[in-house]
Amino acid sequence: MEYIELKSGISEHLNSAAEDFFMVGYFLRQISENALFIEDGYKSIWEFAKGEYGLSTSSASRFMAINARFSIDGGEHMAEKYIGMGVSKLQEMLGLPDEELEKVTQETTVREIRAMKAAAKEPLSFFGLHKTVRPEGSSLTIVGCGDGKYDCFSCCHPCSIRQEPRQCVISTLGNPQPCELIDNEEWQKRMGYSLYKDECQMLHHELAPIREGDKEPSPCCRNCENKTCFNRCDVAKAEDEEAKKKAQAEARKEQREAEASRPEPTKLEIKKLYDYWIDDGQSIAAADLRQRYRNAGGNSGGLKDWQGSQRGVRINYKRELTWAQIAKAFKEIREQEKAKCIKAEQPEEGAPEIIDADFREVTEEPAAMTDKEKQALLKEKEPDLIAAFYKSLYPGQKETIKQRKAAAITKMLKQEYGETYEGGRDENGLLWNCYPDKINLSISGLCFPLQITWGKFTTKLLALLEERPELETEPAAEEPQETETEEEAAEAGDEREDDEESQEQEPEPDPEYYNARDVEELLQKHEADLRAYREVGGMPERVMRKQRILVDALTLFLHEIEQREIDAEGGGEDD
Repeated sequence: MEYIELKSGISEHLNSAAEDFFMVGYFLRQISENALFIEDGYKSIWEFAKGEYGLSTSSASRFMAINARFSIDGGEHMAEKYIGMGVSKLQEMLGLPDEELEKVTQETTVREIRAMKAAAKEPLSFFGLHKTVRPEGSSLTIVGCGDGKYDCFSCCHPCSIRQEPRQCVISTLGNPQPCELIDNEEWQKRMGYSLYKDECQMLHHELAPIREGDKEPSPCCRNCENKTCFNRCDVAKAEDEEAKKKAQAEARKEQREAEASRPEPTKLEIKKLYDYWIDDGQSIAAADLRQRYRNAGGNSGGLKDWQGSQRGVRINYKRELTWAQIAKAFKEIREQEKAKCIKAEQPEEGAPEIIDADFREVTEEPAAMTDKEKQALLKEKEPDLIAAFYKSLYPGQKETIKQRKAAAITKMLKQEYGETYEGGRDENGLLWNCYPDKINLSISGLCFPLQITWGKFTTKLLALLEERPELETEPAAEEPQETETEEEAAEAGDEREDDEESQEQEPEPDPEYYNARDVEELLQKHEADLRAYREVGGMPERVMRKQRILVDALTLFLHEIEQREIDAEGGGEDD
């Protein structure tokens, strides 16, 4: 039936006839089991019954119970045996056990039914015993059953006469702490949706360890191997978290010990890395190195392997050097190279003047200059350095510059050159190295850079183009075309094929890749949905069951991912 038809049926059958109340109960059950009341903005079937028809919770629940108890297979047809019985009689019959219900006939009166309920057998404990009754003034106060044979304090069985909760197995007698799960109906309902319901000691006492002394089962979440069960008690979860932290600490300790046992990278290996990473004038500050290489790695630069991380870099599987350590080593190498550069380029006594062929003028020997003199030389040659960089740009980038929009030009240069740390030189030995915030310009052999921020560089470039309009009209130099022999053409074709193959073999990022953080976020979302369902109440069992399975499955999967990370951290890398 549609939701509107169910609501209309309730309105039609709300009268005094028992069969009509029976149908009202059927319609209410259908709306409740399918959570249709949400369409009208109600949070539960009880709010729906009160808001739509003025029915109290007790009346609505009584009608639904009458339909469930006295229908054929829980449907809309009343069992023939009960047709014609009044509402009062059916209401009293709800409290009868099945064996007593079979004795009721059409002739049985309400008074007789009440007498049958009063004469029902007194409830017994799980062991079939009456609850313990102490004589007045007795010094014994322990409650239980069988005149003291069993006590509620240590009993874990479901019981209809339980007088106090079972105590947590880790509680002391002087500070008792009730078990959270024994006789907890909400927990038992949630456990019905769990992946571990068939392995739970609380539900299946035959799986629990046996207590010495009385030989009774002693189920406890602390003894359960299913650490990812969402329904574990708080005591067990706290111990799990403590064990997890301890395992992670042990893994970190083992990793540090394994790292300490590795040999230090040699000076030659550090030098090879320096030669591969660093160009003239390029920054070697620890922060800059981390920014550029923390996610990089490979076997280039004459090294078997190098791998960067947030903390530092590992060379050839040896001990990891922090970025501060590697920056210090690089600075020492740079100083050594600068000293060699100065010594090698100092003119011998009686040697002729050095002619700077790049600028076609006589200059002082760069290596003999002071830093101020070098800076002055670079400022003097600044237009030529900027022009050399401009000539290296692609035609499309030059078109952007022709628009004369400084903000767009600066943005383009930062994206195309700064963020990619581009560098280059021209045929005259003019050098440039790009960074996200600036560009360094220099002259080959000078070992000293002229640093300019991108904004200022754009301003200087536009001013230079106004002074030298021939830079924008200067045709690109055409390289002389050489006739290739058949062998050279074949070799060039092979090289192109090799390049295409290498490009095809480059792995593309996997769009389906995920990590522990992705799983944890998804788990948190489904846990929030599950809490919302519980707060609303009255959700269909299949909806709750599906949500519980999703939460348990994601919890288990997240635990496995974290365990793999712990194992990976503890194992380290072999030398």
